Amino acid sequence: MLLGGGDAMDQTPSPLSGVRVIDLSQVAAGPYAATLLGDFGAEVIKVEPLGGEPFRKTDEAYGPGNSGYFFGINRSKRAMALDLKSAGGQEVLASLVKTADFVLVSMRPKAAKNLGVDYESLSALKPDIIYCSITAFGESGPRAADPGMDILVQAMGGLMGTTGEPGRMPVKVGSPVSDFATSYLVCFALLAALRVRDRSGTGQKVSVSLLDATVGMLANYVTPYLRTGVKIRPVGSGHNQVVPYQAFMASDRWLVVACLHQGFWEKLCGALERPDLLGDERFSSNTQRVKNREALVAELSEVFSTRRAGEWEQLLREHDVPVGQINRLEDVITDPQVVHNGMVTSVEHPDFGAVPVVANPVKMSKTPPVESRYAPYVGEHTVEILHSLGYDDARIERLREDNAISWGG
Repeated sequence: MLLGGGDAMDQTPSPLSGVRVIDLSQVAAGPYAATLLGDFGAEVIKVEPLGGEPFRKTDEAYGPGNSGYFFGINRSKRAMALDLKSAGGQEVLASLVKTADFVLVSMRPKAAKNLGVDYESLSALKPDIIYCSITAFGESGPRAADPGMDILVQAMGGLMGTTGEPGRMPVKVGSPVSDFATSYLVCFALLAALRVRDRSGTGQKVSVSLLDATVGMLANYVTPYLRTGVKIRPVGSGHNQVVPYQAFMASDRWLVVACLHQGFWEKLCGALERPDLLGDERFSSNTQRVKNREALVAELSEVFSTRRAGEWEQLLREHDVPVGQINRLEDVITDPQVVHNGMVTSVEHPDFGAVPVVANPVKMSKTPPVESRYAPYVGEHTVEILHSLGYDDARIERLREDNAISWGG
């Protein structure tokens, strides 16, 4: 199954049709944000160095230079290879920017300025451009010039400091969650800026950092900590503020029980036929349960160890208690709800056939994601894009001879 389509697409244009995105980003947050925009009809032009971006070589799932990592986050794009350090590359970039709505840049501020892809340079070419700067730590401040990536901002931003088992080494979230959270914020910010431009004709610079996106995910912790001074520390699969809300080991595998509010706690006690727990003053409210976490978790752990996870899941679902078994990646892609939601799909590649990808998670009734292109080869569409900008074959050949561009496929 390919992404998108349906009868609705025959009647209603994609929401971002006519929007041109120049993707100059190489940090994962940028490419994936551009992919999400492309899924909804934006024309995304991925501009890379002549040798391609580093993520093409992360693994060799599809052979050397064709990593599964790259394929997974770069669909819905066309690719252009430019040497931005050359006069010819800068000339082509200027032509591109003059036709663009969004420009995404993910690099350290000094590097962006040295390459002439900073906001001041590009907005001089097109004053109403919407420019997005994606950095690790921000564009100014004590860490602005440092190299940065997901694991560093998970560490600095508090995720690793609140994740893991008590008394053991810090643990990062398995997925590069800071990268992905940043990509979603980039899409949100760009569309907000586009709304402003639609009303006023004014472009602007948007700045999003992985660090800020990560700190933003601690909103439910920061406010109570600053009020009470109670420190947040790792509690394994649990939650510092809610009990029971964690993994328990059944007789065969782990499952999660999540009683976010009092009503679910009461339903859990009913499902377990444990009125004694419901009547115990130590567990009478969430505040009390947090104070007496160890005692309650010990009681529940003993109960859940007596049956298989599937049996508990069936019983608790019948009582409307939030419950789910803990899936490994191989379980996720066959989970009935994930399959029903169409979250694992594919794009057709000319050399590799159907390439599996995670589908765009946004569902829209009238304008769903469009059918996606496969992640392109380095410079695959260079000539095609230059022709659309008015370059003739002789001019394109001169650029190639000057090593300002390359193309492949």
